[in-house]
Amino acid sequence: KDITNATHQNRVNILVPFDDNDTLITCGTLTNGYCEVLDINDITKSIYYESGISVGQTRQNEKSVAFIAGPSTGRYILVGKNDEHKSTQDSQYPVVKLWNTLTSQYKGIFNYIEEGIHPSIQSTARDVEFVDGFQRVSPSESYLFLNAKTDSERKVHVLWMDSNKGKKTEIFKSLQAATIECCNDKARPVLVSSTVIPSGNGVIWAGVFSAQNQQDPENTALALYNISTVQGRVKGFCTVGEKCDSESGSNLQPLSVVFKYSSMSSVAAVRSGSWIVLFIGTSDGQLIKLVLDEKFTPGCPIVLYKSDDERAVLPRMHFDPVDFKYIYIALRNELRRVSVVQCAKYSSLKDCRAALDPLCGWCVDTQRCSTQDECSNTSWVSIPKNSLKTQLLSFLMTENSSRKITLHLALSLESTGNPAFSCSFTRGSVNLCDGSDLTAVFPNCSCTFPDHILYTGVSEVSATVTIKDQKITETLTMRNCSSITENTNASYTQCVECVSSGCQWSSSSQRCDWTHGTGPQLLIQDACKDLRPEIIYRKPEILSLEPNKVSFHGRNNILLRGKNLESVTKIHFQGDLECIPKESPVFDRSSDTLRFHIPPSGTKGTVKVCVVTPDDRCHGNSIITYSSQPSCTGIQPTVSWRSGGRKIDVQGSNMESVESVIVRPSNKELQTQYSRSSGDVWFHSPRYYGSGLLSLLLKVVNSTIDCGYLSYEPDPEFTFTTLQVAN
Repeated sequence: KDITNATHQNRVNILVPFDDNDTLITCGTLTNGYCEVLDINDITKSIYYESGISVGQTRQNEKSVAFIAGPSTGRYILVGKNDEHKSTQDSQYPVVKLWNTLTSQYKGIFNYIEEGIHPSIQSTARDVEFVDGFQRVSPSESYLFLNAKTDSERKVHVLWMDSNKGKKTEIFKSLQAATIECCNDKARPVLVSSTVIPSGNGVIWAGVFSAQNQQDPENTALALYNISTVQGRVKGFCTVGEKCDSESGSNLQPLSVVFKYSSMSSVAAVRSGSWIVLFIGTSDGQLIKLVLDEKFTPGCPIVLYKSDDERAVLPRMHFDPVDFKYIYIALRNELRRVSVVQCAKYSSLKDCRAALDPLCGWCVDTQRCSTQDECSNTSWVSIPKNSLKTQLLSFLMTENSSRKITLHLALSLESTGNPAFSCSFTRGSVNLCDGSDLTAVFPNCSCTFPDHILYTGVSEVSATVTIKDQKITETLTMRNCSSITENTNASYTQCVECVSSGCQWSSSSQRCDWTHGTGPQLLIQDACKDLRPEIIYRKPEILSLEPNKVSFHGRNNILLRGKNLESVTKIHFQGDLECIPKESPVFDRSSDTLRFHIPPSGTKGTVKVCVVTPDDRCHGNSIITYSSQPSCTGIQPTVSWRSGGRKIDVQGSNMESVESVIVRPSNKELQTQYSRSSGDVWFHSPRYYGSGLLSLLLKVVNSTIDCGYLSYEPDPEFTFTTLQVAN
């Protein structure tokens, strides 16, 4: 909408769709404040316009929250904002008002007065910042989330109101409030972004909290809360006619802290059955997908999008209302539509299951990994509730009184419909069982055979599971459970053999036996954790890493300084956004220094670095930060003399990741020096007697970045003359 003949810029500060009325309500700062009602189907059509009213925030650095609230008989716009007309400290001022949305309401549209009074929520707090808010439909209740500074202490508050009341005064009198705390490891008293998680039982809410320390790799935390019953009051907030100095009720504690990262900036959520799928935006320009099971246990984070530079994802993200498989994110001056599912990249049922994405499953008829809505009238095979902690295929062995062994095979899968399903077990080229000894009911199989097959010791069986055209084959190593620890003392190796053979390890008797029942199998690391062998060595320590900030391309030749490093076998990297750790071999070692290469990363963020000893233990906890690749903005000076040796400064961002400069056409590689004070790198110009310009490339591991040109002039000539001034 073009505004002509305006003396000041207009800034829109309220943008609220009023779906029940098929209108869009916008307010702005032009002409001392205005509000306008637009046709939501054609926003060029103005239905109503009123100037001279200040509904949203007027200052550019302030935030406000607005949404439709109130009973179905008469809706209002609930607006929370930090009033700029504050008086002295400890005086109360309005921070939440209810504005009319219809001309039929008392005093007409865009009015907050009610029968001679000015209903509102008041505050005495300083630096009130509204972050988020929403209204539930059933029951009709409103929630507001804000940051406030009271008594020089920062806190996050939630305000609750019964929106079903008929009058504004009654809605505000129903006010309940609580402080939201995050988290046990450190205080994070600032709310950055939040979202409601669709839930049948109660109101589950997720918030991103910040400790306001950008250098901390765990500066922000994403925590889940049950906010169904907000009760009490918080100091500094009350309704008109009350004093804002009372405090009651208890603080809200998180149900679970599901993710920590240096710079989360936004969050959105969807639910798929018992699963919750969170989408997290970051200040370094990434969109991360995180799956939670019904106990709020997080899976492996997946980066859906990564910007080339450090532009932050803004706090508000919206799912595409037409196609839920996309989300809209805003980064600085860019709006981007990002796919939230990547099912098509998995070409087999096994790979589709390994993705551990509840939005993806195997469509049996079309033979592809897809979302459920793309798989109609056929079986859709997906991950079950407990699949974050279970392997695709596991087995147990039981023995009955007839000296027969039954092998129970379980697939960690579930399906709509009844997919075609069969199993086979072969030993060599011979079927281990068939007929009545073989049963297969999705997703389980069992195979019964005589126990003499295991008398000879180890027996390898090939198990094949077929779901229509998809085959999954695993080699199972079976042993006679009762003979694994016979006549020997228990050891870690025996425990591993026992559990991996489908047998049961007893931690009390330190013996291996046949399994009783068909319950879930214990993982080796849980069953055998008390039997790990002890190896004698001096415990290594990490003192420093040089450099400790690299681009996502990685870095060659990192120097680690420490103590007792002679027993280190490799370097272990565990990233915030990577469930599978990376490892790097060591070269050029001594007792107090090591050198190694940092592998590339598909994500930005911090990784924890520790050194591994021969017993597979990891020692130390240093941090390396992956950032965007360097960008070159220019060189200074841009000219050198032919014989070279002039100091050339290379300017740009993330320059600590630059390893060297390559000069073309000669392809000569020049060493660079990093300046901590300026953040730039510099090098000495090479000798060059050719014609034309030299092209400069910054080398970052195995990639290069263009960095302009260097021109050459002839060497300077100095002419000296003498003048006799004495004898």
